[in-house]
Amino acid sequence: MADIIVQHPYYPQDVPIPHYVVSKLDMGQAFLTLGSAIAIIMVVSGVLIGRARNALSCKDKAIVVWMLVCAGIHIVLEGYFSFNHGTLAGKQTIMADLWREYAHSDSRYLTSDPFTVIMEGITAVFDGSFALVAAYGILADSPIRHPAQLITSLAQLYGDVLYMATNYMEDFRYTNPHPLYFYGYFVLMNLPWIVIPTYLIVDSCKSIYRGMLIAQRATSIKKAE
Repeated sequence: MADIIVQHPYYPQDVPIPHYVVSKLDMGQAFLTLGSAIAIIMVVSGVLIGRARNALSCKDKAIVVWMLVCAGIHIVLEGYFSFNHGTLAGKQTIMADLWREYAHSDSRYLTSDPFTVIMEGITAVFDGSFALVAAYGILADSPIRHPAQLITSLAQLYGDVLYMATNYMEDFRYTNPHPLYFYGYFVLMNLPWIVIPTYLIVDSCKSIYRGMLIAQRATSIKKAE
């Protein structure tokens, strides 16, 4: 029996997505929905920052917001993909609509691509969890802050580089070449998870180094006594 060919707007144009249905949300509505969800997380972040154990610097406030936004995206949005990747293209839900919109930049999200499914599953479980721990560490002034921040940022950077590099190695065949989808979606939407984690990795390494240096000096002084 011949496969049913379903027309779709994704690249490569001959990739089979037999269960594809058109989204209810258009591009503007999709962005408004995602932006509203992020805004809610930012408001919650502000409330938690106001209840922090100690007054936070502007940098630490920004990191708390970043980690909580990341946790929301990783656990909820990417977690939804991980659990529903096999039927995502045919689902009529808000999050399925969001993924169908983003899939213009990478059709692997609609074809149960093994790498994408595994990568997103790891991101949802581990990156999301450690992002919450990192935010807690800052708010509670806990020593767990920098180990969690370092682990989260390393995982985000590693995953994003692999994700983008695999598409590059296949000549971006999964990406709609239109500038909106290539530069706006594929490049700009992923760039924050390269730039910000890189900064946070350096920040945590410096803090851990300083802490270890202080501990070593204190140990040396104690031994000298």
